[in-house]
Amino acid sequence: MTFFTKKNRLFFVLCAFVFFTKLQSQKLYPTSADLTDIESIIVKENNPKKEDTSVVKKRLAFLSRSSDKKNNILYHALLANAYSAFFDRINPKSEHYYLESIQEAKKSKDLSLIIWTQLNYSKYLYFYCQIDKLIPIVLKTMEETNQIDASEMILPAETFQFFGWIMFTVEDESALIFLKKSMQYMKKPSSESASVLNAIGNCYFKKKDFTNAMHYFDKSKAMALKIGDSIRYAKILGDKALIYEKKGDINTAVNLLKQDVRHSQKFKSEKNEMYASILLAKIQLKLNNKNEAEKILERAGEIASTKSYYRSSLKEVIELKLMLLNGNIQKELILRRQLKQLDEYLLKTNGNTVLRRSNWLIQKNKYENETKQIRSQLEQGERIRNISILILISTILSSAIAYSFLVKRLDTKRVKVEEYESDRLIFEEKLKDASSNIDSYAENLQNKDKQILSLEDELEGIKSFAAKQSEEDKSKLREMLSSHLMTDENWSAFKQEFIKQHSYFYNTIMENFPELKESNLKIIMLEKLNLNYYEMSNLLGVTVDAVKKSKQRLKKKLGDKYDLLFEIIDYNS
Repeated sequence: MTFFTKKNRLFFVLCAFVFFTKLQSQKLYPTSADLTDIESIIVKENNPKKEDTSVVKKRLAFLSRSSDKKNNILYHALLANAYSAFFDRINPKSEHYYLESIQEAKKSKDLSLIIWTQLNYSKYLYFYCQIDKLIPIVLKTMEETNQIDASEMILPAETFQFFGWIMFTVEDESALIFLKKSMQYMKKPSSESASVLNAIGNCYFKKKDFTNAMHYFDKSKAMALKIGDSIRYAKILGDKALIYEKKGDINTAVNLLKQDVRHSQKFKSEKNEMYASILLAKIQLKLNNKNEAEKILERAGEIASTKSYYRSSLKEVIELKLMLLNGNIQKELILRRQLKQLDEYLLKTNGNTVLRRSNWLIQKNKYENETKQIRSQLEQGERIRNISILILISTILSSAIAYSFLVKRLDTKRVKVEEYESDRLIFEEKLKDASSNIDSYAENLQNKDKQILSLEDELEGIKSFAAKQSEEDKSKLREMLSSHLMTDENWSAFKQEFIKQHSYFYNTIMENFPELKESNLKIIMLEKLNLNYYEMSNLLGVTVDAVKKSKQRLKKKLGDKYDLLFEIIDYNS
């Protein structure tokens, strides 16, 4: 009687443990209704276009004022995206809000939000080519997605699609798995699903499986035409051109790439135009059409120079231009100097060394996860054996059979662990070789300096002259400010010099605040130069109170945009 009482007690303890574990796990994830609301807000704000951040803040104010912590997390994450689109580069404002959203998500212990905030930040790093910084975050996020059902994730299709892009970038075979998994959660034909089909085609192209590559390119093309996505259609033409080139049908490849360029120009997709132009220039070089290639590269180079995250493409353009030179030493000197600077930049962002190191991290992470899984299975086997003995102890025969079965199972798993240990030693040797290759690559890059040492000597005189000229330009503003009152004639000269030295700041101000008058610009430019009220009053020939009133009128005139004005002044200081 006592034995059965203990047995029943153990049974109820186990049931209670399972029940409360499930109850607790349900609290960690949002309900389907919550997910729908969150996804709706994110999709609505998924706008890559540049927009006044004060307008975004006002539109998202309902999230910041909400008592629900999830809404506060969304507010910071979406505001980070808005600053990224506004500045169109890595910037401290975006960094601050991305990291804030991730920290808040971790405090909430909501795994779906933790995954999404990290993914949101990862996209920002990927877009601006911060691959080295990106990979550890992505690996951690991938691991966390294994702890949650896809139906409980925020935008699972978008999540797996991004993982596929990253793995494709670092040339990992899992890219195909993630992209196909993404398609399972695409609800209807869209630009995103056409993009994923196109990416799957590129994975097969990378594996030299041209039949499957063409199959997915055709599926992507059909979907792009169905939904009217002209940019995606243009890109597919360029991708198909690569297959025709590999098969030796050069004429078809050239025609497709020319169509790609025309469509990209028509629909103002400079990024796609740049990629297609580079591919077209390479083929024209193979055909020895140097004049045609030179014209194409000139346009591609103009686009590649506009964004910092196009620098890998700019490197390709410069390397192709060097192949076109006919003994022009001066032009070669300039191009090689540019190439050296690009190599140094890409070494830290998305160059070959970074991509190899990223691939090494991914393989290392895979090995650690596999080892952890085997150890976990062994531990689980031990627990099952102990529980089975307790439950089946009422029957000696059943207990003996169960024990024998579990011992055999554990012996098999121990053999597997020994095999994995052997694989680990082999893998570590491969890692050492990979590390050695990376070091050799860095050393070769440094040796480039020695090869162009003679060219550096010629540049030294130019460099000294440029530095002296720059110092003279900077002194002009100081002379103007210290000379006398700001008359109309002096203001005109001062303004020209200011624009010359602060062109990006001036263009940003004029683009975002077209309603400003000359009197407003005087105050803003002097504010940019960090002059106080007293100094401004002396220069403008007015009282300190008059300067203060001018700023007050400016604040009243701009309203909500006044804070944005001083964010731009502070950021560009």
